Amino acid sequence: MPAIIVTMNTYLVYDSGTGGAWFSLQLLALRKATHVIFYADTAHFPLGLKNETELYGILRDFFTFSSPLKVDGIFLACNTISSVYLRYWPLFKKNMETSIPIFHTYSYHEGLPKLQKPLILATQSTVDARIYTYFTGGKGVEVSATKLIDAVQRNNSELAQALVHNICEYAKKERFSDIVLGCTHLSEVAGLFAEEGFRTYDPLGRILENLTAESPSDGGDLSLTLHATGSYDDVLNYVRRKASFLPEEVLLNADK
Repeated sequence: MPAIIVTMNTYLVYDSGTGGAWFSLQLLALRKATHVIFYADTAHFPLGLKNETELYGILRDFFTFSSPLKVDGIFLACNTISSVYLRYWPLFKKNMETSIPIFHTYSYHEGLPKLQKPLILATQSTVDARIYTYFTGGKGVEVSATKLIDAVQRNNSELAQALVHNICEYAKKERFSDIVLGCTHLSEVAGLFAEEGFRTYDPLGRILENLTAESPSDGGDLSLTLHATGSYDDVLNYVRRKASFLPEEVLLNADK
């Protein structure tokens, strides 16, 4: 898939928590966007424990929210929701009155078949979908990382570090070549896997690498709007901790 090239840099990002917050802040920090609307679907966290009917309804509600917005692109920064979109995209495209490009976490999957023996960490729903097994040519082993995902969401860094260490010990014992971050929450702890000596394959990182913005790399105001379906606490606290490059008034621009 060719690089994404945009001219106005206004994006809508979907996720259930901190994975999408990480991605939204990276878009701004790397000057890939000037305005990001982050739809934090905290009311449905954890998405990975929902059934397919529930997930279809959740994605439908998000597209209903997105329909009146003037944005240049939509990023489904969630593997679980991306899996549902891949299965039902003809229906969603048919019902959406927009030509806005929609990108999902599998948009740049060409590197996955090259991994020798990857360990894929994901939600239970993504594991059940077996999409990573398909993209790795059956070489990948998918395991549920629910406890680690929850620790990242709750900012329990001590537990997250201990869980990453345990995962890496298992990966070393089983001679896995790489760790695939099959849940976008895990982009936040990619560095911990690197410290343990493992290469990581990060779908959100791949999107950022392939996203080119036709705008000056410096100057201009940056803005982040938060829209949460449930509690704002985890996401807003995360943004406040991480977004030192954004002015305080932008951090409080929560669409309550």
